Amino acid sequence: MGLSADTKKWTDTCIEGNPEYRAVFMTDESADEYVKKAYVMRPDVVENYLGLSIPILKADMLRYLLLFDQGGVYSDLDVSCEGVPMDQWVPEQYKANTSVVVGWEFDMGYDDPIMLEFESWTIMAKPHSPHMLQVIDDLVDAIEDTKEKYKVDVGNITLDMIGDVVDFSGPRRLTNGILKSVERQLNRAIDQWEIRKIYQPKLVADVLIMPGWSFAASQNTYQPGDEQKMPPKLVAHHYAGTWKNKNGGETLGQATAR
Repeated sequence: MGLSADTKKWTDTCIEGNPEYRAVFMTDESADEYVKKAYVMRPDVVENYLGLSIPILKADMLRYLLLFDQGGVYSDLDVSCEGVPMDQWVPEQYKANTSVVVGWEFDMGYDDPIMLEFESWTIMAKPHSPHMLQVIDDLVDAIEDTKEKYKVDVGNITLDMIGDVVDFSGPRRLTNGILKSVERQLNRAIDQWEIRKIYQPKLVADVLIMPGWSFAASQNTYQPGDEQKMPPKLVAHHYAGTWKNKNGGETLGQATAR
């Protein structure tokens, strides 16, 4: 599958701005082969990933599998970079202790309470993070539970069976898995007000949480002058939304850089 004019324009901003990184675009076929080889010791992962028939579920699962196994930066095709090199995304004082970088999708400008949600279109991670493994394990469990509940094999799971994709495999799956893993690492619960309404990156254990401005500026509302309190924008998400149809998406097109 080739890139559209828009997706090429957007991804080029990230590739050309980070020449020391190697960009990899994945198709359905190359992703299937990758998962079979990289996760040969996890037959539950391979069986469920290969068997999924809903494109967005495979795309969501793939991003977590890539980040756990390979590390680097995962980025959707409808993301453009704002000119800050990826090596500068993590402030110097946090570089030694950061293993995962995520950013709020919804943080500023919303009435409380709101659902905690990291965006999932751009994620940075070191290989073999236990937090990414938690997300994978939770998603595999959710798939297995759905198969058992509806007495179907993985290929016959439908959108009607899983509820909201955002909860099942998307940003809230990512958010809940990471926070659960961090709480286990810290041996305590995390109060949302430790990590909400932030203007600067916040390191919790080894997870660096970026303000909404960093990865999701268009989804957050700030007051005049707030920009002076924050680091520069890192990416813009253009919301192509190709997964939002009755089939749960089109054929797979993913971009990673590492």
